[in-house]
Amino acid sequence: MKIYFATGNPHKLKEGEMILRDLKGVKIEGINIPYPEVQGTLEEVAEFGAKYLYTRIKKPVFVEDSGFFIEVLKGFPGSYSRYVQETIGNRGILKLMEDFKGEERRAYFKSVVGYCDEDGVKLFKGVVRGKVSYEIRSKGYGFAYDSIFIPEGEDRTFAEMTTVEKSRISHRKRALEEFKEYLKKRLSSP
Repeated sequence: MKIYFATGNPHKLKEGEMILRDLKGVKIEGINIPYPEVQGTLEEVAEFGAKYLYTRIKKPVFVEDSGFFIEVLKGFPGSYSRYVQETIGNRGILKLMEDFKGEERRAYFKSVVGYCDEDGVKLFKGVVRGKVSYEIRSKGYGFAYDSIFIPEGEDRTFAEMTTVEKSRISHRKRALEEFKEYLKKRLSSP
């Protein structure tokens, strides 16, 4: 069974392939077909994207959408994470957060995988909680908000971890693991 992962982001594709590679009977292939991103929750974006692409290619396809949510900012930037990253970036986020200390810096990454095939759309979610760092910290790994996010139980940002280290605990891994379990059950049922 071949399943297409629709993304133009090589980091997402690499992480997806790494997590799903041991799924027997399934081959993941990346495709870069743009699709309209509706304004709404991550769930709405993933559901629309998966349906849209399935109607175009008529083959099993999944998309992944994620966001960075800062609790004290009422979930900002949330599903607008890409736009905010492109406009104010991590320096802008740190500027917004400069008066907040300790527990007020709680944040989380959320990932939603939308999968569509002949049976319709299924959604799979993953969350990793942590906090916003006080400065940009990177060892050259990661992208977007990775250099300002410290996951719970860690003292390093995602950007200070290798791709392998990050993928063990990432929000995308958690969503893809749920997706993987769904596929295993589906493939094992008569």
